[in-house]
Amino acid sequence: MPDITLYGIAVSAFVAKVRIVLDMKGLDYAELPPPAGYGSPEYRATVPSGSVPGMVIDGAAIHDSNAIIELLEEIAPSPPLLPPDPIARAKTRALLGFHDTRVEAAARALFPLIKGDWRAEPDAVKSGTKGINAALLRLEEIIAPAPFINGRAPSVADIAYPVTIQMARMMLKEMEQTLQIPDGIAAWHGTVSALPAVARSLEIAHDAMEGWLVGFRR
Repeated sequence: MPDITLYGIAVSAFVAKVRIVLDMKGLDYAELPPPAGYGSPEYRATVPSGSVPGMVIDGAAIHDSNAIIELLEEIAPSPPLLPPDPIARAKTRALLGFHDTRVEAAARALFPLIKGDWRAEPDAVKSGTKGINAALLRLEEIIAPAPFINGRAPSVADIAYPVTIQMARMMLKEMEQTLQIPDGIAAWHGTVSALPAVARSLEIAHDAMEGWLVGFRR
């Protein structure tokens, strides 16, 4: 078994999806916060990019959540989290990218509002709410889970979304808004969230996000 250390912060959906893969594959690992914070010289001495998630595996530092996931898929192919068919694999990677660039990005856009005085920016709150709701609506148009995206078995695309959806819901609730989850997405989200590895990361992320939100309440 490789020697693995995952560096991350608990509120990060990108860290969560790596943790979920590690847990689903039954790999032993240590999870640590970046020493002195991500981006710090101390952390960059270990993970030169200074970003999270970062991973040190048998002494080699890797960054970027999707690159880490691909590596884990290669060194621990069971259970497979990418389908065997090349077209299905490409579609799975595309949906992983849609998470990162559309859904997570729309949720991340809410962070500055939470940190600031969101009550003084009703138009920005409305725009941010519209952005994440639109991203989920578009997602419903491009997937047809049965019950997972690729059929009976979960993939890396499935496991990327639950923590981000939870994060968006919590931030919108904080700003007295509602996350509108389309029916098809809601059923799939519930199925994926019930997976033990996903449920564990949802709990970790929920507690961390609640603690983060408390720090900005007025």
